[in-house]
Amino acid sequence: MSQSTPVSVEPNSNNSNLYVIPVTILLVIALILCIVRFYTRLTRTKRLYLDDWFIVVAEPLSLINACLAYAAISHGWGRPFMTLSEADYKTTMKLQFALQTTWIFTLCFVRLSVACSLLRFGTDLWWRYTLYILMGLQVAISSSWVVIQFGQCKPISSNWEHVKDVKCWNLQAIINYGWTIAGVYVIMDLILSLMPIKLIRTLNRPRNEKVLISLLMALGLLATAVAAAKMTTFKNFGTGDPMQATIPPSMYAKLEEVVGIIASSLPCLKAPVQNLLKKLGVLQTRQLSRPSFVNTAITFDEPSRQGEQRSDRDGSFPSLKDSVHMDYVSVKPSSSGSNTRDRSHERKEKREVV
Repeated sequence: MSQSTPVSVEPNSNNSNLYVIPVTILLVIALILCIVRFYTRLTRTKRLYLDDWFIVVAEPLSLINACLAYAAISHGWGRPFMTLSEADYKTTMKLQFALQTTWIFTLCFVRLSVACSLLRFGTDLWWRYTLYILMGLQVAISSSWVVIQFGQCKPISSNWEHVKDVKCWNLQAIINYGWTIAGVYVIMDLILSLMPIKLIRTLNRPRNEKVLISLLMALGLLATAVAAAKMTTFKNFGTGDPMQATIPPSMYAKLEEVVGIIASSLPCLKAPVQNLLKKLGVLQTRQLSRPSFVNTAITFDEPSRQGEQRSDRDGSFPSLKDSVHMDYVSVKPSSSGSNTRDRSHERKEKREVV
């Protein structure tokens, strides 16, 4: 029996906690943030945007993916291969195949959500074309992985059981492709994380609020770090115990996905976080007295604008310094008299024309 053991491992060892603990913690955080995100969206804007709908699809897929992983662990994933029965091995490999497939789609939807959220905050051609290229590239990469997943070996059942006359693509070519795509993913995450810097620099907001927005958006850099860390596991691909050696890369892949969901949801929670910091005294109300780049609205009516233009010609242009408030722009009372006379004069002229 000892001669049949291909690798030196402890018979009772189990490294599945390396996957379960960090993934479960971040899954709970991501789920809570998604619920708060959708509640905030529906109460403040009464609608969901395209980036929200991508997360509506991605979050349930992420939970299904985690359930598949937990089921695989219950059947022996993380334990030494030689301790598994043939039935448990077959079930575990089936679950891992489903796990990999759902991960491909989930990660695609997460990155599309991040890109769509950035599309709303830029009108420059280079800004929009950059995001369109990243979105198209992500769809193409995910589609290629689906083709590889279902086409690399025939029959497809060879992915979870031993069958005769198996025909598979060149494994080294797939490994090289995986290295290349992993590098592309790191670059994509880095671009999506750094693009908001241009937006933040142009905001007419207090420094404390800029720091808050930067922190909310900078979590995307953590997804970049996770994607880079995942690449360190590639050198061990195909070595070690098949049930235990696949835990670390799977853990990094899952964290990359869940951190992406968290990073895409945090910027949408700026208002609740800002209100919380105000209650804690971190942000003062006087620091938030500038017009918001999201909520600012100008409430001039047409007669008031005409009155201001006439007041300007008369040398009595109202000062805007004292007229700016949080979510609106008002006209100083000093110009109200001239506006009233102008409107009366306009009504008189209209009666004469009629």
